[in-house]
Amino acid sequence: MYDYILYKFVTFFFVEMSTTQNEKCKGKHFTWSKPMSYMLLEILAEKSLKGNKPSSTFRAESFVKVATEISKKFNVQCEPKHVNNHLKTVKKE
Repeated sequence: MYDYILYKFVTFFFVEMSTTQNEKCKGKHFTWSKPMSYMLLEILAEKSLKGNKPSSTFRAESFVKVATEISKKFNVQCEPKHVNNHLKTVKKE
């Protein structure tokens, strides 16, 4: 009987902890879909052609523009830091 109670407690504890941990991580990670990545590159290419890329990096307002457009179109909460991080990832690939 003790083993059964211990088993139930351990199972409950780990299920609750993993659920809580997953809920905390949901807000930290931003997942990019292929259409989002395509839109990112499309907007940044337009910005580059318009001269908003004076050096090897884009201006901060370019990242804000991309984040705003992606948030509107895909109904997600995209931030400029997500755009910057994804651009680094795309460059590596």
